[in-house]
Amino acid sequence: MRLLVVSTGPPTGGANQSRHRPDIQGLRAIAVLAVVAVHVGFGSLTGGFVGVDVFFAISGFLITQQLMRQVRTEGGISLLGFYARRARRILPAATLVLLATVVYAALFLGFVRTREIALDALWSAAFAANFRFASLETDYFSAALPPSPLQHFWSLAVEEQFYLVWPLVILGCLWAMKRRAGADELDPRDQRARRRVLVIALGVGIVASLLASAVLTRTSPEAAYFSPFTRAWELGLGAIAAIAFRDNGPQDATARWRAQVLSAFGMFFILCACLQFNDATPFPGTPALVPVLGSVFIIVAGTLWHGPTVVGRLLSVRPLQVIGNWSYSLYLWHFPVLVLAELQLGRELHWWEQVLLVALAFGLAGLSYRLVEEPFRRGILWQRPAFGRAGTLGPVALYPLSITLVAVTCFAANTYATGTARDGYEPAITLAEADASAERSRKPSQSSQPKSPTSSPTSSAAPPAAKPQDPDPLPSLLKASVLAARKNQPIPTNLKPGLTNLSDDVESVGECNYYSTKVRKLCPRGDADAEKTIVVIGDSHARHWTPALEEIAERSGYRAYMLAMPQCTVSLVTPDKLDSTDPMTSCDDFHDFMLSTVKKLRPDLLLISSRPISAAYHDSAGRHTDRADVRRAVYRGYQRLLAQVKPAAKRTVWLRDVPAIEFDPATCLSSNKTLSPCTYKPLASQQDGADLQMQAAKSARVETLDLDDMFCDSAGICTTVVGDTITHRDGHHLTATYSEQLGRTLGERLKVW
Repeated sequence: MRLLVVSTGPPTGGANQSRHRPDIQGLRAIAVLAVVAVHVGFGSLTGGFVGVDVFFAISGFLITQQLMRQVRTEGGISLLGFYARRARRILPAATLVLLATVVYAALFLGFVRTREIALDALWSAAFAANFRFASLETDYFSAALPPSPLQHFWSLAVEEQFYLVWPLVILGCLWAMKRRAGADELDPRDQRARRRVLVIALGVGIVASLLASAVLTRTSPEAAYFSPFTRAWELGLGAIAAIAFRDNGPQDATARWRAQVLSAFGMFFILCACLQFNDATPFPGTPALVPVLGSVFIIVAGTLWHGPTVVGRLLSVRPLQVIGNWSYSLYLWHFPVLVLAELQLGRELHWWEQVLLVALAFGLAGLSYRLVEEPFRRGILWQRPAFGRAGTLGPVALYPLSITLVAVTCFAANTYATGTARDGYEPAITLAEADASAERSRKPSQSSQPKSPTSSPTSSAAPPAAKPQDPDPLPSLLKASVLAARKNQPIPTNLKPGLTNLSDDVESVGECNYYSTKVRKLCPRGDADAEKTIVVIGDSHARHWTPALEEIAERSGYRAYMLAMPQCTVSLVTPDKLDSTDPMTSCDDFHDFMLSTVKKLRPDLLLISSRPISAAYHDSAGRHTDRADVRRAVYRGYQRLLAQVKPAAKRTVWLRDVPAIEFDPATCLSSNKTLSPCTYKPLASQQDGADLQMQAAKSARVETLDLDDMFCDSAGICTTVVGDTITHRDGHHLTATYSEQLGRTLGERLKVW
C-alpha cells in the first residue's frame, strides 16, 4: 500500500496564501518592543522578556496554519517545501547578523572575546545556541563573565528544533489515520477527524512539556529556560489554535462579541506579564501561561471575527505595522548592538547611549528587512529551473551555505584577531620602574648614595620563593606595575595565565566543591600531620585564596581547610540563587555545616573572606530588596556569624574583599596594546560593602587585614597586570596564579611565617 502523505513536489499557490492579519503584525511589534525595553532596563517593563513567549505562540500558529492548509489541499506535506520556506524566512537575516557580529568582535574586541563569540556564532548557525548557553549559565564562574552578544539566538534555536519535529508528527498522525482506514488516501471531507487526532496528539505533548517546565523551573531554572522540551508547549498552544479554530467561521454578532472579549483579555494578560513579572518570577514554568494564553486569545479572536476589534484597531496602527514587519530583524540586531558597545566600552551604558544604540538597531532592522529579508522571501532567484520546479532546492541549500559562511568567517576573524594582538615581544614589568621612581624622588644629597643590593632586583615578573630574611619583592613590583600602567607602557607579551584561558585559571578544590555537590567532607591542605590549623570560611571570594593559603600552610606547618561555597555569602542570611531571585536554601545548609565544623576544629587561625551582598536577601517574610533594609540584615548576619565562630578560634582575622573591576580583564587586555586602558578604580558599591564588613569585624573586636595595596597605589589607581601576572580572571575573582604569588605577602602580614 503506497502512502502519498509526503510530497516532494511544490505546494500549490493557494496552499501558501493566507488572509493578512494586521493584528498579528501589531502583536509582533509589541513583543519585540517589550524585549528591547527589558534589555535596556526601560521603566517598569520588568517583564519584557515575555515578548519571546509571545513570539513562540505567534510562530506556532502561523507555521501550523500553513501546514494544515497544505494538508487540506494536497492531503500531505512537502517537507522540502516547508524547510525551503523556513530557510528563506530565517537564514539570510540571521546569517548577516552572525557575520557582522563576528567581524566587529575581531576588529574591536580582541582575540579572547572574538574566539568566544565565534564559537557562539557556530552554535547559533547550527540552531543549537540554546544548548550552548544553557551549559554556560550552569557554570558559576562563566556566569560572572559579560553576556554573549549572540545569546538571544537561543530562542531561534528552540523554534527551529520544534519545527524539525512538528511536521513529522503531523505526517505520523496522518499515516496512522490512513493505516487505520485501510486506504491510500484520506477522504478530503474528513477534516474534522484529522483535526481531532492532531489536537489530541498535540495536547498530550503540551501537557508533558508544561509539566516538565513547571518542575524544571523549580529544580534547574537555567536548563528550563533554554530547553526546547520546556518551551515546546508555548509553540504548541499556538499550533493547537491553528488546528482547532478555522479561519472561515460564521461572521455574526456572536462571533464579533466573542472576539472583542477574547482579544481584550489577551491584551490584558500580555500587559500584566510585561508590567508585573520580574526577575523574581519563576520563569518559564506556569507563569509563562499568562503571556502565551494572552497571545493565543488575540490570535483566536482574529479567526472568529474578520472585522476590526478594539484591540485589533490598536494593533493595526501604522507604526506598529512597520515595527511588526521589522520585528525579526530588530530582534536579531538589537542585542548585538547593545552588548558589543558595552563590551568595547568596558562599562554599563548611559541612558543616552542606549537611546542612540536602539535607534541604530532600528535603522539596521529597516535596512535588513528591505535589502535582505524581503528579496529572499519573495524568492525571485529560486524560481529558476536550475533550483528545482518550485524553487525548493535553492532555499534548502541555504542551510549548508549559511553554516559554511559562518564557519569560514569565524576562522578568518579568529586568525585576524590573534595575529594583530601583539607586534613583537614586550618584556614583563620589573622593579626597575619602581627604582627609577624612587631615585627621582630622592633628595640631591641622597641621589649619589649607592643602592642596597636587595632593593633593586633587575627583574621579577613572578617573584620566586624568597628566603624569609629577604624583603618581599611583590609590593614593590605592584608599585612598578601601576607606574608602568600610568606611563602607558606596552602590555607584556607572555602574560600569566594566558589570556585565552584566563577564565579557566580557577583554584583546585578537589572533592570539596561544596557548590556543585551536596557532599560535606573535609579536604585538608598543607601539612596533613601538623598540629596547628588554619580554617578559611566564606564564598568564592574566600575560595580564590586557596593557592595562597596552601603556600602559607606548607611553609608554616599548618593544616588548612577551605570551607567556602561560591555565591554563599558569609553573612548568616539567605541570598538569591545564581541568576535567579529564588532563595538559595543550599546556602543555609552550608552555613550549618560551616559553623559546626569551625566549632569542631577549633582552629588556631580563622580567616573570613566574602563578597559583599548588597542586592537582596530572603527571610520568612519573603524577598527584600530595599537597600537600607538589606544593609541592616546583612550586618546583623555578620554579627551572628562572629558571635559563633570567634569563641571557637584562637585567632580570627577578617580579610577585606579584593577590589572589583567594572570591565572584563580578558577583553581589555586582548583588545589593547598598552596597559593604561586596563587600569581601574575599585567599584564604589563593592568598596561600600567591604567597608560594612570591616565595621562588623571591628565592632566584634576581630582583626582585619586589608590587601588593597597589592592591587592599587596610594592614589587608588589599580592595575590588572603585576609584573607579567594578571590579577583577576573576571571582574571580582583572583586568578589562581596571582593568588599563589600573594601567599608570601599574606603570610607575612598575618605573621604566621
